[in-house]
Amino acid sequence: MRKRLKLSLSYLSLAACLLAACTPGPERPTLPAPDADAGFSTVFAEGSGTLSDQKDWWRLAVGDHISAVLEQALASNPELREATAVIDAARAELAQAESDRGPKLDLEADARAIKESGSTRNTRSIGVAGSVPLDVSGALAYRADAARANLRVAVADAEQLQSDLARDFLSALIDRSEASQRLALLDRQIEVSRTLLRLTELRFSQGLASSVDVLQQRDELAALRQQIPSAQLDRITADNRLRRIGARTPDKPPLLAITQLPDVSSGFRTIKPIDLLERRAALRASRAEIEAADARFAAALADRLPSLSLSGDLVTRALAGDVTTLINAAIDASLTLFDGGGKVAIAEQRRSELAAAGERYLTDWLAAVIEVDDLINTEARLRERIVLSEQRLDTVDTLLRAATRRYERGVSDYLPVLAALRGQQQQQRDHLALQAELARARVQLHRALG
Repeated sequence: MRKRLKLSLSYLSLAACLLAACTPGPERPTLPAPDADAGFSTVFAEGSGTLSDQKDWWRLAVGDHISAVLEQALASNPELREATAVIDAARAELAQAESDRGPKLDLEADARAIKESGSTRNTRSIGVAGSVPLDVSGALAYRADAARANLRVAVADAEQLQSDLARDFLSALIDRSEASQRLALLDRQIEVSRTLLRLTELRFSQGLASSVDVLQQRDELAALRQQIPSAQLDRITADNRLRRIGARTPDKPPLLAITQLPDVSSGFRTIKPIDLLERRAALRASRAEIEAADARFAAALADRLPSLSLSGDLVTRALAGDVTTLINAAIDASLTLFDGGGKVAIAEQRRSELAAAGERYLTDWLAAVIEVDDLINTEARLRERIVLSEQRLDTVDTLLRAATRRYERGVSDYLPVLAALRGQQQQQRDHLALQAELARARVQLHRALG
């Protein structure tokens, strides 16, 4: 048995690599930073900051029953399952990037028959080949960092999708409830309008009203009837939105169908604009995109440096009864001496992508801050409008009671009573619209605060 040992190392390649390392590359751009001292234009509602911290904002916004049905819908949603698959793919990409940094072993076997001058010789060999990358430039580590950041992007995107679907579900539930109550109010208004039309026609037959009064009343009744198909369509559309989120077809009922507006919490956690960077999943995704772009830029710079790898073979070969064991170990170095500026161009591209990701991060944060500020002001103004609307409801209720007393005493006929009742019902519709708008604004604010 004979053994041979071979070690090889290219000193010329290493020297060239060291020279290349001295060549300057593009510098990392200066990224903009959000203003840590920024504030909102107004304060939160009373009771802010009194709620315990929870991951799922909708558990703070609505009751347990609605939250349970909402989470049931989210569990069935195909978009969220797709997002989960994207996370799994990103996790596999990270595992692949990590494996590129580790050792590799291959088992090789070979059997041949060689015929020379009428004689045949059989050869057999078996061996193990292994290699270990020497990541002196850090390129493999940077690529693993980029894959890890991409995984965080996928996770944050899934969280943001879940938050958006929860907002859409609650908004559809509010729209459905508003449409149902609007239909009920329309039915009562139509009944009052019919009674008023009959009385007006009776007064016209007695010469106490003109034909214009009759035509006006008929037009008002027609206008009320015309609103019914629109309200019905709004309810059907809202039901279909609920079905879509819960992955149901139109022939099946939605997971939840209520006729009363859900009670949306008015307690909001007091935060500063800078806190949105951690609370909003979309902003966490933007930050992870910066980290991924930064790692890709660093990898592009490292690709211009030398790459080293340690490899070895252990092969046992049998030839005509002569067994030989070969052991080979080598340190391989490689460097691109000239590529027409390709690697520099890639580094410049990665640098520009990093700069763009930084600007996008700031843009997304500013948009989130403005959205929250708008919703805070919207919620506050709607509360003020509802207070004024309640005052008007008190006024029309008082007017209806006064008109009813005058009719009961014989001071006036029934027309003023019907007119007051019609005014009360219209104010009730306006008040319902304000309540629904406030509920939607609160849902959006809960979601915007993360």
